Amino acid sequence: MKTILALSPILSIFIFLFVCKLSSMKSAILSYIMCLLVVLLYPPYYLQANQIYHSTIKGALICFIVGYVLFFGIFLFHLMNKMGVIQSIAAFISQTTHDRLLQTFLLCFGLCPLIESASGFGIGFMVTAPIFLSIGYPPLQAALLSFIGLLASAWGALATGTIIGSHLIHMSLTALGTGTAILSIPIFLYFMGAALFITGGWSAIKEKRKELISFFLLFSISIYFFNRYVSVELSGILSAILTTGFGLMVIQAKRQPKKAFSQNAATRLSDSNGSILKMLSPYLFLTACILFSRLNPMLKHSLQEYAVIDLPRYTYTLALLYSPGFWLSITCLFTIFLFRIPGSIVRESLYSTIRQWIPFAVTTTMFISVSEIMGNSGMHQALAAAAGSTFGTLFMVIAPFIGAMGGFLTGSNAGSNAMFIQLQLQTAQHVNLPKALIAMSQNTSSSISTIACPSRITLGSLLCGIPHRESELLKKTTLLILGGVVIVVLETVIAMQLFS
Repeated sequence: MKTILALSPILSIFIFLFVCKLSSMKSAILSYIMCLLVVLLYPPYYLQANQIYHSTIKGALICFIVGYVLFFGIFLFHLMNKMGVIQSIAAFISQTTHDRLLQTFLLCFGLCPLIESASGFGIGFMVTAPIFLSIGYPPLQAALLSFIGLLASAWGALATGTIIGSHLIHMSLTALGTGTAILSIPIFLYFMGAALFITGGWSAIKEKRKELISFFLLFSISIYFFNRYVSVELSGILSAILTTGFGLMVIQAKRQPKKAFSQNAATRLSDSNGSILKMLSPYLFLTACILFSRLNPMLKHSLQEYAVIDLPRYTYTLALLYSPGFWLSITCLFTIFLFRIPGSIVRESLYSTIRQWIPFAVTTTMFISVSEIMGNSGMHQALAAAAGSTFGTLFMVIAPFIGAMGGFLTGSNAGSNAMFIQLQLQTAQHVNLPKALIAMSQNTSSSISTIACPSRITLGSLLCGIPHRESELLKKTTLLILGGVVIVVLETVIAMQLFS
């Protein structure tokens, strides 16, 4: 009975989402209420009102870390989208080459990760799905390829989900980001191969095997390098920019003869390059600002000294000027001036941002608060003991599926980490498994499984005009993601054998 009650807040999410078919926000609120009922009415988990208040406020504060970033990330997307910049980038890619396989590489592993890394919220998918359709991809194929483009979700919205995970377990962000990058490397190859197969079958993989290996090595090595040596927050953006640049070079090399360009061709190429540079300049500006703030010791120290929210009672500190959210806000201003965006569009973009941001903020706050209340009341400890006694060291096989379940349920790496990462680590400690490895496994499996969350599948079927094939899309996407989670399980087991 004690274990069932400890599990009830998590089980209630399943019931509210899949039985009652409520939205994520309503499900999160009701699961929070369920958690309150347990800690108020069941003596072994009893918490006083001030303890519940403390846990809820801490949940809101932790949510603000990512909400601060995500608000301006969504705002930047709406500014660029309403001015037609996103469509111009899409047109540039579609006109650059008619080779379907190279288009797939550019969109799945260049544009989609770039937009998702800057904005989050699945916006990369929402942008690329219509592009695939506009250049002639079949609807089901377009939806699947756009989902694959979210392969670097662990670094979405400047890695906010990974940041929440590291904050909740007091683990170095660099360590968690780098570990996630290492575990993701085989998954990148798996997704890239799957994208080619979906586009053209086994013959496509055979035809583009050299490009496949090249894109895979560049994307994987750069993700690892930027996490380890530069900035976890910028890793997705920088890797996507490099991959996009490489893809354009490959296309240019294949398209142009080796003889010298004519003057007109050189002029057109120069104009085209200048145009794409202007369209991408907000992302380049954001990258340059964050890089400079991380690599310049004097500026870094100043940004961490001023405008700092410091709440010792909640063990909470946030340097507002050092956060990527600040630089995203500056990038929004830069974009407004660069493209001379009228005030009416700025207001429309702001209203659209608020409408999207509020459900995220409420949902994530509720999930983190549930996790905090469960931890403070002893529910996490009870579940960890139960899982430990049931699975023992085999929990290393179960942990990635728990992370995947969180991503599938919430559609958010931040939400999944908020719900499960503390529970995962307490269980790992109970059965003497490496906590860092389990945390990396949770973060990796959680991020890739967000692709298959029910709300995203529904949106994908609607965007691509195939609502009657929603169940087929869900089945194919779930099988695709299941393969990725199995890879994480195998990596976790191998890592345990190597380092035990």
